[in-house]
Amino acid sequence: MSNVHIIGSGYSGLAAACFSAQQGHRTVVFEKNSSTGGRSRHFTEQGFMYDMGPSWYWMPDIFESFFNQFGKSASDYYTLVKTKPAFQIFFSNSEPLQVPNELEDIYEVFEKIEKGSADKLKKFLKEGEYKYKVAMDQLIYKPALSWGEYARYDVIKGALQTHIFKSMSSYVRSFFKDERLIALMEFPVLFLGAMP
Repeated sequence: MSNVHIIGSGYSGLAAACFSAQQGHRTVVFEKNSSTGGRSRHFTEQGFMYDMGPSWYWMPDIFESFFNQFGKSASDYYTLVKTKPAFQIFFSNSEPLQVPNELEDIYEVFEKIEKGSADKLKKFLKEGEYKYKVAMDQLIYKPALSWGEYARYDVIKGALQTHIFKSMSSYVRSFFKDERLIALMEFPVLFLGAMP
């Protein structure tokens, strides 16, 4: 048994601590803030609660896989509740865009804004689903010791077919023309470090 020190109690730090302790190591987590959670923390001021980072619950399969490795389920610890609408985006020169929480309703919103965009959104999502499945099934859990780990015919073929080397901006614009829809479809990349 060895001593393991982990700096930061965000999701990564807490997950690392859980796996370390599961393997029998004496594990200590150091956190500079008064509470754990990293970007998923919140604070309350004058009766209002403010999120410190996360806005959406993405990749629920990753959370479920984590809990399953300890004989648990995500539902043992929290319950997800859909908001209605899911969220809304405010524009300086038009009405806010309310995004419904059901996919069929989202198709309707797209179609009202731009004729034919519902079918384009379906294609966009189908390509996104393919990319996600390839990434999760064949790429994400590789040790990343060399580029050779990723040199698979099906991965390269899929990357070329789904325009994976295009910028998100040009990729989104190949589907949609209305600036409101473009802003909505580009919004998630802000969380990955893109320019606002």
